[in-house]
Amino acid sequence: MRRLRLVMVGLVAVSLVVCAQTGASASASKQPGGKNHSTSTTNTLSLSSEVAQLNPNAPPWCLTEDDYDQRVFSGSLSGSSTASYRLCDASVDYYNNVWWDAGGIGLESDVYVVGQLSDLTLSSPDGTSHRAVLMGQTTSKGVTTYHYAVCYVPPYSLLNDIAGTSLSGGTWQVALAGQISSARWAVNALMTDVSYQQTYCPPTEQDLVSS
Repeated sequence: MRRLRLVMVGLVAVSLVVCAQTGASASASKQPGGKNHSTSTTNTLSLSSEVAQLNPNAPPWCLTEDDYDQRVFSGSLSGSSTASYRLCDASVDYYNNVWWDAGGIGLESDVYVVGQLSDLTLSSPDGTSHRAVLMGQTTSKGVTTYHYAVCYVPPYSLLNDIAGTSLSGGTWQVALAGQISSARWAVNALMTDVSYQQTYCPPTEQDLVSS
């Protein structure tokens, strides 16, 4: 039976909070499952929620087939902020008599911002990066909100919706930077099947194959 965790800042002592300061500051949080977050900023950006559904038979320190983890950060940012996930590596991660890889897990991040976004990137363990694409914008009462998204996903078959080669095991980094007065930033690790890619990923970062 799978377990469901709901983590809300302010409800648990391990919540991540980055406090506003008059000068530049740096804060880092280390979490179970190879998940980390750090911020270098003069304002506030904090974890507002996390929902995770993890395979109880798989290694607790990395993510693998059918796992799900979503973290949402909110606040303002003047500088940069990073989050990370560790995906399982079949040459390293041995647990319950099984060598584990990342399976069909992919990574997606999107942000709604008011202000100037400098960059939103998703980087693999070997340093290869994908950059966010503008997905849309809305204006209300003179304030424009921009929506950006970035994906790094394994190939999925359009015929049977089955994943091909897994993403590389190791630590993956998501980085957000800019002069942002308001942000809602989501970082997701999950099964990025055909429907998910077509709905949430920029077309240039989808990996859908016909075979």
